[in-house]
Amino acid sequence: MVSFSLLVELLPLAVGAAVSPLVLILQVMLLGRSTQGLGPSWGFAVGATLVVAGWTLAGLLLGHALPPRTPGPDPVAAVVHLVLALLLLTLGLAIQKGRLVHSSEAAGQPAPTSFSRGLLIGTGSMATNLTSLVLFLPALQDLARAQPPLPTEVLLVSLMALITLLPALAPPALVWLWGARGRRALDRMAPWMAQRQRQIQAVLCFGFAGFLGLKGVSGL
Repeated sequence: MVSFSLLVELLPLAVGAAVSPLVLILQVMLLGRSTQGLGPSWGFAVGATLVVAGWTLAGLLLGHALPPRTPGPDPVAAVVHLVLALLLLTLGLAIQKGRLVHSSEAAGQPAPTSFSRGLLIGTGSMATNLTSLVLFLPALQDLARAQPPLPTEVLLVSLMALITLLPALAPPALVWLWGARGRRALDRMAPWMAQRQRQIQAVLCFGFAGFLGLKGVSGL
């Protein structure tokens, strides 16, 4: 099935886009320090969702403007993948050298006290999350150029967006569903990710740079 083969092709990129230590760490911080319940945390999730919606619209418009995919070599996709692989490699080197690291400096700032404040933080953190953007865009390009039926395209776009947004959506949902037990699980996870944030981001960039590079070369 076309939809299944597309899902298998796009899923690794969506999962890579979801591996965002920054977004998860900031979201857990909001949950741990907010005095307004889950309001600021849900605001954060809405802000992140608005950014991903903007990425989705831009990516689909670009993908539909490019020539459709055809059997055999695909130089259009190859060029896109190779350019993004080079960008990911550059980002990975910058992160490894400490020139581009999203640290958790927000820890020293006052806790958000409203939904709107959480929304602003969520929008800013996702908008500057370059690794997720660079992985999300080629997935959208591949999907749009495959020209699946509209219901299939909507389903796959929604699934990719949901996976990408998991670091923003899952923490408040976990606390809402499991209460204190969910909060304790997040509190144990966040310090581990904060200590290894640079390594996680660098490995993500290098790994997917290689993945996109191989896809690009195979498409020539």
